[in-house]
Amino acid sequence: MVMKNFLLGLSKFVLGIILAMLIMSLAGAAMVRYFMARSGEPPERPLYDNDLPEDRPVTSEPSVRDADGDPVPEAESESDTQPEPEPEPRPTPSGSYTAYVTQPVGLILRSGPGTDYENIGGIGYEESVTVLAEEGGWLNVQLRNGEEGWIKDGNTEPL
Repeated sequence: MVMKNFLLGLSKFVLGIILAMLIMSLAGAAMVRYFMARSGEPPERPLYDNDLPEDRPVTSEPSVRDADGDPVPEAESESDTQPEPEPEPRPTPSGSYTAYVTQPVGLILRSGPGTDYENIGGIGYEESVTVLAEEGGWLNVQLRNGEEGWIKDGNTEPL
């Protein structure tokens, strides 16, 4: 009788250990599945100040309307018939020269000679510019499209 109770208690103990390990394995598998599913979802899109509000959908309706208020297709629109010409680059002064950008990350184009001036654009690596003037470690440059601005000296090489 004592031996029977001992074996019965031992079998309950072993069965309890097996059940506990089974439950822990299933819980671990469920947790892994949950985190795998969560990592498969893209994160929520961040919102910025210049984003369009969600309640105002973006539409591609023509903005030109006829006298009755009906939209006019783009082919019939008179304002879209003439393409806007690109600005002509102005003639360069006699002391100017052509250079290319040597800074691998490109350069910031500013409205004046200094970091206090507004950032008006950028110039890519190995892009050519026309240097119009030099002033206090800054270069007044003209881009191929005719836009002018200032860049820091020492980031270009003459052609």
